[in-house]
Amino acid sequence: MAAIYPNHPRYIPIIKWQSWEQRALQKVDAAIRPQMLPCIEVRTSKQHLNLAANFQKVWPYDALVDYADPKGRLTPSRTGELLAFMKVAVDGRLPITPVVSPADALALGKPFLDLAAPLGSVALRLRIDSLIVTAADVTITTLAFTHLKAANIQTSLIIDLGVSPLGWEDKHVTDFVAAIAPLHAIGFKSLHLASGAYPGSLASVKTGVATFERKDWKFWKAVNAKAPNLVIGYGDYGTLSPVWTEDILELRSNRIAIRYTRENDWLILRAGGKKAEDSVAISAILVNNYKADFKGGPYSYGDELLEERADAAIPLNKKHCGHYHITEGWSHHIAYVLKEQY
Repeated sequence: MAAIYPNHPRYIPIIKWQSWEQRALQKVDAAIRPQMLPCIEVRTSKQHLNLAANFQKVWPYDALVDYADPKGRLTPSRTGELLAFMKVAVDGRLPITPVVSPADALALGKPFLDLAAPLGSVALRLRIDSLIVTAADVTITTLAFTHLKAANIQTSLIIDLGVSPLGWEDKHVTDFVAAIAPLHAIGFKSLHLASGAYPGSLASVKTGVATFERKDWKFWKAVNAKAPNLVIGYGDYGTLSPVWTEDILELRSNRIAIRYTRENDWLILRAGGKKAEDSVAISAILVNNYKADFKGGPYSYGDELLEERADAAIPLNKKHCGHYHITEGWSHHIAYVLKEQY
């Protein structure tokens, strides 16, 4: 499938290494798979062991892998696990690129460089707040790039805003483009802008329908339009908030909700409970009442799940409900970004 921005770097969905996200990765359509480069976040020792054992089965393709905590820090235990996985990747010739902050790239030392060199590349993830790039950010990012280049390691850069800007004017976009221009000038093989606009909680959505604006995509489009010469790649957090952590798992065990990506927003359909019957009911509403939006089963694995649930001829015990809504949301989101937008 032809990309809409064929000269831009591949789309980066920032995705957790949990079972329902893994299933979404497994089910990405082969036609769009070459257009994406997932950034897999590994947050626990259990996930680390699972990644080492199952990466080749779930996603045996190019991937970024980030072991930092939600604030972007590599603790001693996370550092040890990152190095252990890099060794697995080197020995197994896995097509992975480790992701670290510029500060960690400088601090990790020879053990990291010795493993990164045969992998061939490292991605630096620079987290910034409020669209502000400081002189210190540029300095440390330059030092990290130079440090890795001296070891013959190619380097890419992800500028991660975390939560997308809530609002902006044209001047803010102009100023931001000027602020990131020195980072672009460093010479990275690619540059991405990533952020996430999906809400941290659906508590404001009672039983029924809501929409949330996809400001991550909207802001990237504004930046890209202002500076097409920078060829900035797009990255997002999909249908999960950047502020979500494994410490708030209850957000996933509440009432069932469908998160359906559209051009400018997410359509949310939230049920009053979390039984299979609730999944079926809201799926039928989406399929039958939002015909202009629903893409049909062949569009993605997520759309196939929705269509299957809405089909009254299929027995309830043959329908995939519950946590499959996480898989479904991610699957449709990735397909929509790559088939309709990027």
